[in-house]
Amino acid sequence: MIQLRLVNENGITVTLPGIETVVTVADELADATAASLLGEPAEVDAAIWRQVAREHAEALGGKETINGQSALAKVGNHDARRYRVTRTAT
Repeated sequence: MIQLRLVNENGITVTLPGIETVVTVADELADATAASLLGEPAEVDAAIWRQVAREHAEALGGKETINGQSALAKVGNHDARRYRVTRTAT
């Protein structure tokens, strides 16, 4: 058995309401399950953080201020392609 854990680009375990992001599976199911975790759950979490970044940028003045522009430029940093799945033998 292997425990799979979806983590973000900072190595922090992703938690989403109603979506399993930490699962224990048989060895032969690990690759397929890891691919599944990197699909919708990773995209959902990244989308949430992109929205938070947009709201933060707007609070800083959006396109009208240097700080807002700088924050808007960082919205794309929240990308599900940076997520990974860690594996731990159980």
